[in-house]
Amino acid sequence: MKWILFFALASISLNGLAQLPAAGKRITGPVTTKRGIVLRAGDSVRFGEGGLPSGGYQNIYSSFDKFGQKTAGLEEGYAYKYATIKEFREVGSGDDKRYVALVRPKGGISVNFRAIDLEPAMDAKEIISINGKAISKLIVKKTI
Repeated sequence: MKWILFFALASISLNGLAQLPAAGKRITGPVTTKRGIVLRAGDSVRFGEGGLPSGGYQNIYSSFDKFGQKTAGLEEGYAYKYATIKEFREVGSGDDKRYVALVRPKGGISVNFRAIDLEPAMDAKEIISINGKAISKLIVKKTI
């Protein structure tokens, strides 16, 4: 009887773990985007306007657990507010490898970090500045 109970509990526990999302590899130290912008934990980012018609964000998510889900984009109301970068995650591999910044917006009461898919958010102008400097001024020009 004990073995049946043990087997049932183990099966339920393992099934629950199988549904957890991939957390991505945690990055320590600064990261450099494909555009040459160097970001560090503690940097301040400023949100632009959301890229969706509703005003919501397409490349900023309500938590890292929701990263990549189309229905879990950050809602409107964050335009021109600031957030502090707490840590970075690396997701994907090869040419699809990209960085995600986990931030906590200033004045927010949520316990979850917001997840910013950095490159697409910068392209869509959902992130408009870092430490008070416009993204366009931070891009490193490549010489041939």
